[in-house]
Amino acid sequence: FLDARRHIAAQPRSQMKLPVINLPAQPVMHSAAMLALAATLIATPFPANAGDDKRTVGEIQGSGLVFKDTLKVEAFSDPKVGGVQLYLSDFQRPATEKFAKGDLFSDPSQGGLSCTAKPGKVVVSAAASLSKDGEEVLSESRSLVFKSLKVRRLVDPEGESVVYAVFSQRLDKKEDANNSRFKSALCAVHVDKFETAGSTQ
Repeated sequence: FLDARRHIAAQPRSQMKLPVINLPAQPVMHSAAMLALAATLIATPFPANAGDDKRTVGEIQGSGLVFKDTLKVEAFSDPKVGGVQLYLSDFQRPATEKFAKGDLFSDPSQGGLSCTAKPGKVVVSAAASLSKDGEEVLSESRSLVFKSLKVRRLVDPEGESVVYAVFSQRLDKKEDANNSRFKSALCAVHVDKFETAGSTQ
């Protein structure tokens, strides 16, 4: 054993060979595949805090020759106000425009809002916030991190109404060329009953 070790140590370094490891070639993602992957990511909706009944009512084609803007209309309800149906509209840019501007995960953050009373009574739960700041009903991302579209509820017992406001919120005010953070929309519905703590009817 010692003789074998001396023999190995005596060999010139030029004669010592390390085993060659052949790694499998890594597949190259072609530009078409990359575009398809990015388009899939763009088409994936960002999570929202709306109720389970949130649904798409329609998608209307807007400006553009081939790849058009899309006006999306969604319906959702307020879990703390029974008998109210809300509708939110906002635009989505085509993937081609996002690629051209290098902003793959961003959509406009301006929305329209409408609300209507369903058949029956409109009842505000005792759990609904009465604060002047209101309470968030829905929040949808319009980029990976920096901006979102929000709907908040304001309860107005004196006016016997519930008011909903939609607006955009962003972390970086500099990235707001069209001043969308200053734009909002409102809708209001007459309330038949404001529940109090302990009341269920």
